[in-house]
Amino acid sequence: MRKLVVILILSTVGVGFSQETGSVYITSEFLPNSEVGTIKKNKVGFDIPLKTVFGKETISLFGEYQNLNIGYVDKDVPFETHQIDNFQTVSLGLLYDRVLENGWGFSLKLAPQISSNFDINAFDSRDIFINGSLLFDKLNTENQSMWSFGVSYDFQNGLDFPIPVIAYTKRLDEKWAYKIGFPDARLKWSFHKNHRIEAFTTLDGFAGNMNDDVEIYKTDYRGNLKSTYMLGGVGYTISFLKDFEFNAKAGYSAFNSMEVQDYDTNEVYNFSMENGAYYNFGVTYKLKVKSKVKSPYYN
Repeated sequence: MRKLVVILILSTVGVGFSQETGSVYITSEFLPNSEVGTIKKNKVGFDIPLKTVFGKETISLFGEYQNLNIGYVDKDVPFETHQIDNFQTVSLGLLYDRVLENGWGFSLKLAPQISSNFDINAFDSRDIFINGSLLFDKLNTENQSMWSFGVSYDFQNGLDFPIPVIAYTKRLDEKWAYKIGFPDARLKWSFHKNHRIEAFTTLDGFAGNMNDDVEIYKTDYRGNLKSTYMLGGVGYTISFLKDFEFNAKAGYSAFNSMEVQDYDTNEVYNFSMENGAYYNFGVTYKLKVKSKVKSPYYN
């Protein structure tokens, strides 16, 4: 509960719905930590609108592979960290997005996921997780604004419960737009058709199943390694070769937690992560597959 309170205080959010185009992307993320170790996340993913019916609804397919590596430096950890220094995550899901009457709409997402350290060869059913969200939105086209609310569950945030989503999105003019709410907030300045700067706060993390026993304090445990962190920073994006984008982000983790939990979500070991720097670099290729854009933030 204390974690949730801290996250709610530190985070203000905006949530956009529907992509302008389908895309394929690759990103690398770094969170160095002087006391525990350096967290590295590499991701490759895609999102593709599959079908649009009468311009009112879109079904999209999305998927992602993530490799997480932790370079531990803490010599006082009471167990062998090599068992939990690398996790693989694969997800594949569908997003159903529909425009209703009078500016209303909703999005339903279902995203099964496998996330594990794969320490043993046998596949474990506890490696499987089901993520999803149900979000509603009310668009005001004259005011170029939108209210959004709903609920979301994502195991990769390192949280054991669904979180509420509420956001207000506003486009000020051709160059400026913002989103405020929970669990993500953004302010965008598009100062050139191929260049933009974006300030952000966002909730992030990772989680994976330890599918073999890990000896901690001379006792064998099985469970999950989970991390939750709140990030704030600034990003720069440049478009090139018409359909490509390069983005770079730098910031700071205002809240940082990583711990081993058993399957009853009881804490087994807390790594006492420090707050610190955050870096992210990525390249996106936009597919020539259009979908309905509802959020004024992306117009």
